[in-house]
Amino acid sequence: MKKLDYGDIVTIYIDPKRIYTIRITENNILGTDKGYIKHNDIVGKRYGEHIYTSQGVKAYLLKPLLIDYLHAINRVTQIIYPKDSSLMIYLSSINPDSKILEAGVGTGFLTISLANFISNRGKIIGFDIRKEHLEIAKHNLEKAGLIDKVQLVLGDIRDSSIVQEEVFDAVFYDLPDPWNALETAYRALKPSMPILIYVPTVNQVEKTVVSMKISNKFIDIHVYEVLLREYLAEEGATRPKTFMIGHTGYIVFARKIV
Repeated sequence: MKKLDYGDIVTIYIDPKRIYTIRITENNILGTDKGYIKHNDIVGKRYGEHIYTSQGVKAYLLKPLLIDYLHAINRVTQIIYPKDSSLMIYLSSINPDSKILEAGVGTGFLTISLANFISNRGKIIGFDIRKEHLEIAKHNLEKAGLIDKVQLVLGDIRDSSIVQEEVFDAVFYDLPDPWNALETAYRALKPSMPILIYVPTVNQVEKTVVSMKISNKFIDIHVYEVLLREYLAEEGATRPKTFMIGHTGYIVFARKIV
């Protein structure tokens, strides 16, 4: 594996509560409560090796995984957690060539996850109605090294004329009123392809699903909730963690018909 250099992205793991994902910059310093690390000292090392902080604490240099960006991004909105986004991505069946429509980009964490699954032959068109959200999302995508796969657009997805017809392989919505943007999704999706909608309340689920059924434009409608519980594994004391990620939101899945 090649040696790390300026411009590379690295996850610095000190302990489970101290994980930092940074881009190596000349003469920059990462400060932590366990001491600082000079970026210059990382150059020439390889992923999997370790260095020491100024206080002599060991810090491992890891190749960033998607989960590492969960704590590395700048947030302006609530995000779709990996337990939900992973199911959404699986249900969507996107592949390296997929063209994806996303609306309600917000912080851009779902965008980062989606961009990781497509190649430069694919594309994500991400809409948001707030310019400041798109600016943060752009910054986060640049931090993850994925901005080239994404086109961010300031616009209201509820206006169906904003997209081309039948060009997208999947649609992802994180909107407060997705039922008002179903016509856009229908216009944008290739026939039989899926829409994935994320909403936090049952009221939104009900209104979305009822609107889908009334429209007669979608079938195979499902609603999911994903709960995730992690375990502490120690000899003679393995048990569930005291806290778990319970309800975060609901996922609505459906497919376009013609």
